[in-house]
Amino acid sequence: MLIDRLRAERLAAMKARDERRKNLLGTLMAAAAKETKEPDDETVVRTLRAFKKSLEETVGLLEARGREAAGEREELAILEEYLPRPLDEAALEASIAEIVAGLPERSPRAMGAVMAALKARHGAALDPRRASALVKARLA
Repeated sequence: MLIDRLRAERLAAMKARDERRKNLLGTLMAAAAKETKEPDDETVVRTLRAFKKSLEETVGLLEARGREAAGEREELAILEEYLPRPLDEAALEASIAEIVAGLPERSPRAMGAVMAALKARHGAALDPRRASALVKARLA
C-alpha cells in the first residue's frame, strides 16, 4: 500500500536528516489519516493531488510576486514521486470512446455513468478533471 511506502520513506528521510522530505511526508500522512484511520491508496492519492494543487498555486503566487519558489518546487518533485502516472491522452480518449459506445443513450446525463466506469477501470491513474472535460466533449 502507498501509505506503507510513505511511512518507510519518511523513516529513511529521518535517518538521512532530510527535513523537507520528512516534514512533507509526515504532513501528508496526517492529512490522509484525517479521513480514515488506515487510509487506502485512493485516499492517499486524493490527498497527494490536493497537496500538489495547493503547492502549484503557491508557486504561481510566489513567482507572480517575483519571489523564489525553489523549496516549493522541490516539494512538488517529491509529491510527483508518489503520484501514479496518469493515463496518456490517447489511452484516456480510447477508453472514453469505448465506454460511450456501449451506452444505450449518449447524452450529458450519462456523464456520471461514464466517469464511474472510468474510475473502475483506471483507479488512481485517472485524473478526474481531465477525464471530465473529455467526457463532456464526447457526450455533447
